[in-house]
Amino acid sequence: MGVGNVYEQVSALLEEYLEPLGMNRPAGPLRAVGDLTRSIVWTGSVQLSNAARLLAQTPNDLEHAVKRSSRHLSNRRWDHRAWAAAILAEQTRHLADDDLIPIDATELAKPYARCLQYQCTVRDASRPADPLVSGYWCWGAYHWQPVANSLSPLMLRAYSPNQPAFRSENDSWNQFCWTLRQATSGKGIWLSDRGGDRPEVLSLWLRIQPRWIIRLREDRALIGPDRTIRPAGEWADWALAYRPTRGRAVTLPVRLPPQHVRQAEMPPSLWLVVPTYRFGSQDRWVLLTRGLIDQHVGPRQVRHEYACRWHSEDAKRLLGQVWHVERFLTRSFVALERTLWCVTAAGGFLASLQRDRPQLAQQLHEEVIYWHKPAIIPGYRLAHGLVSLAAQHGHATIPNNA
Repeated sequence: MGVGNVYEQVSALLEEYLEPLGMNRPAGPLRAVGDLTRSIVWTGSVQLSNAARLLAQTPNDLEHAVKRSSRHLSNRRWDHRAWAAAILAEQTRHLADDDLIPIDATELAKPYARCLQYQCTVRDASRPADPLVSGYWCWGAYHWQPVANSLSPLMLRAYSPNQPAFRSENDSWNQFCWTLRQATSGKGIWLSDRGGDRPEVLSLWLRIQPRWIIRLREDRALIGPDRTIRPAGEWADWALAYRPTRGRAVTLPVRLPPQHVRQAEMPPSLWLVVPTYRFGSQDRWVLLTRGLIDQHVGPRQVRHEYACRWHSEDAKRLLGQVWHVERFLTRSFVALERTLWCVTAAGGFLASLQRDRPQLAQQLHEEVIYWHKPAIIPGYRLAHGLVSLAAQHGHATIPNNA
């Protein structure tokens, strides 16, 4: 591969990016996480052996470098919170008011792991029938910039019910959301699929985030215009039957029952948005929104912004199929936490390239990152892309042997 010119340019930019984060140190834990971040950028791998190959010249050097990096990553005497906060601050520095922040949880499946600390039971989505295996849960928040076509992780936080002082999944989500809110200062529009509509999560989002879109389960209780409590599905049916259609959707002012969801004495204005069509699934969208419909934003934009939530699926696919995040070999849980922050830093660097130097980013993707690493695209997303292509150009030619 003719990557010499790309390597020189990107290496110089990468060093500039890592310098304010303190990761250009000659020794110590910050040196270890710096090497791992560089390895993720260049090899698309979180394995320490690949990181060590960037510097090791002989097999003995490689073995010593792997052990040294493992020791630093697992070092409990190093408080990595200031370093992680610096990464999060860098990630959110370019966040605009109307940028989208999809929030979603995924699994880090390690089916053959025996010595991982605090491992729990998760589903392995990469295998048939999604079997239950060992691994960790991972909460993720991602930054999507449509103008720059840039996607990057803001936070990736692993958690397990076997952790010390673990209280509940809702408590973990609340801690992560608070951290994200403090880092973003309320900027951006949070997006969540069903699962984020739990009363505990809704209560927190009502308190801390001014604008968001959550897809509801149809059995979630809502207070409608006549002050009666009905399931969200019934209010959606009523709105589709009696409310005027605008932007291929109907809207309805609603409230959350205070006996189900804790909230302030003066609850904010909420809107139910129900598109009049379905795409790719028999399940319809029943969306609960705050700070959008009543702020000169129409239902067309709301459903479009929620559709962008699927970029979190693209991000998880990138992390799993291209960067192979699940192939980590660190045994301690704190080392896994630090590895995920390295993944976040690497994703932020690539997003900055896409934003500031799109041609160089495209060359890097074509010649280095995606070399011999095909990504699996779901059929419905491929179909949607072909339809969009046909709409733009008036026709789309598909080879007979496709």
